[in-house]
Amino acid sequence: MPLPPRPENLRVFFAGVAVNEACVVGSRRALRWRESAAEWVRPLLARADWRGSWPEGEGPAERWVIDFPPGADERALAQAGEVGRVFQRGGARIVRRGPAAELRIALAKCDRYLATPGGGWRARWRWVPAATLPGRGLVVVARDDEFLAGVLASRWLEVWLRGTGRRLGAAALQRFPLPWAPDAPRGALTRAQEERRTTVVQAWRASGCGDRDLATDDGAAQELAAAVAAAYGWPGAIEAPEALRRLLARA
Repeated sequence: MPLPPRPENLRVFFAGVAVNEACVVGSRRALRWRESAAEWVRPLLARADWRGSWPEGEGPAERWVIDFPPGADERALAQAGEVGRVFQRGGARIVRRGPAAELRIALAKCDRYLATPGGGWRARWRWVPAATLPGRGLVVVARDDEFLAGVLASRWLEVWLRGTGRRLGAAALQRFPLPWAPDAPRGALTRAQEERRTTVVQAWRASGCGDRDLATDDGAAQELAAAVAAAYGWPGAIEAPEALRRLLARA
């Protein structure tokens, strides 16, 4: 029986968006435009950016895109001047509905988000400033939450993906059972959950916060897996088959 998406996850996990290439420019032109239309010209994040690195708290700034928020109207296009005219001449349209619009709205509510290239079994999460638009082929977590980052960076996500036969993508994460709802208020957590949350955050930071790839047998990866297992309420020595069984029981 197909696993349904979890309603609470639909507000958090998104696919990167396709952009009109006519609206994509290099950094020199973008910087000139941003002098008068900074609100509508933003950096564009791509899968290829994972081949290199970028400073923490920043994003790659080699490609930029003209992008208007879902609530923009014809007046915004006119106010944008040359930027608005290029947008219209390229045949681009303001995205007002659907997941791409919901992603833009969600990113506007946070300072940074997590992203990783999709399509594989293992994630490589990086923090990205919310002003940067994630392009096609990326998986996005529209939350600035180190606990959630630690859960998704642990080995249990790969166990879930392989066990359910799903490659890494927004649809798979929308079905992934988390220890508790990603938008659960901190005040709603029990003392035990708060303690487990803190342990996961500490293990995530000790692992490098996504700045390096971790082998499964790496000590930091093992500590993160144990911390996340405790957040689920599992025994520390749990093996992959039993973890998958428990995840499926939550689905």
